[in-house]
Amino acid sequence: MPVRRDDRTKRWFFRTTIKTLDGKTQRLYGTPGVPGPFHDLSATKIGAHEAEQRAIREVFAPKAAPETKQEVLTFSEWFKGRFWKEWVVGRCNKPTEVRSKNIIFDNHLEPRFGHLPLDKITTPEVASFRADLVAIPLSKKRINNILAVLSKPMKYAVDCELIAKAPRIGMFKVERPEIVAWDFDQYVRLLAAARIEGEEWYAAACLAGEAGLRVGEVKALRWREDVDMVARTITVNFQTRNGETTTPKGRTRRTIPMTCTLFDALKRMSTIREGFAVRNFDGSAKTDEQADVAMRRICRRAGLPVRLFHTLRHSFGTHAALFGVNPWRLQAWLGHKRIDETMLYVHVAEAHPRDLPEIVCNAGSGILDPDRRVLAMLGARGSHVTAGGTTRDENAERSVA
Repeated sequence: MPVRRDDRTKRWFFRTTIKTLDGKTQRLYGTPGVPGPFHDLSATKIGAHEAEQRAIREVFAPKAAPETKQEVLTFSEWFKGRFWKEWVVGRCNKPTEVRSKNIIFDNHLEPRFGHLPLDKITTPEVASFRADLVAIPLSKKRINNILAVLSKPMKYAVDCELIAKAPRIGMFKVERPEIVAWDFDQYVRLLAAARIEGEEWYAAACLAGEAGLRVGEVKALRWREDVDMVARTITVNFQTRNGETTTPKGRTRRTIPMTCTLFDALKRMSTIREGFAVRNFDGSAKTDEQADVAMRRICRRAGLPVRLFHTLRHSFGTHAALFGVNPWRLQAWLGHKRIDETMLYVHVAEAHPRDLPEIVCNAGSGILDPDRRVLAMLGARGSHVTAGGTTRDENAERSVA
């Protein structure tokens, strides 16, 4: 009988022989109720019968076809294929982000990882790549940017179930550099030199130094849509970088009140109040190169180190922090997404306190509203008065002319 009981152990078991469909003989045996394929059945005669039937069914059950292993894409195929379409294009990356990703892929990632299947890009491979970047040498911030562009497609490949896990990238901890800003006297000399450069560049310098606009936002500012001379406000809706006009950094629109200096600079402009506020003679927007060249000339004319427009934005934020602006109000004016970015200006103001010019202090005295007081003090920076009654920026104009 196929089912019997062991005289020594008193356990029920089965032992039988069957002929398979291909004509071969196969021997089956097992004991229910003990560790093994039949542990879930009772250790009885009935359990032994059930174990026998199960074993026979498993032999004659249709066998599943072996799974064919899907070929893993190479990094280049994945990066320029689905990842680019679904992540870069599908998420509407800005032109500056697209350009940065292309440059990093072409110069660093494609030569190193382009031919490798995604599952062959392991943590040791990334660690070796990072060490090679350090040896070039590149700055830690630049290396982090490269590694970030590597990290995103690898993590997205995990989300799409193309690979089991992504390699550990291991970013460097980088302390943000301290903000560099013009002091009060340098700011006066810079505005005076900008006025000599031309009314449009003087207005551009005031938009950056009196309202904290980025240079791309200055170039994209439009009279009718963004400048309200009645309410005395500037609304930042767009920025222009590398010839592409997009939403501002952070994708948020913001409105900044004008200082008296900025209001006067815009009011004195002779252009018809249509189109771009700062523009070429044919009405087209200024280019990145035009802005950089103009600021270099302005700095040299003022006898100052050559720095670009962004230092004026830093000056706006740092001086506002020195004047005691509410950090959350400054965050709104500067268009920061996180308050910790704004607090960098506050920390600089605390670490490097400066005596405020008398005219700046007088401009804010008697004004109870804190925002209006700060705006009045910001507007007074460009109009220091000397003992002879001449404004400091008029003296500065004569000295730099």
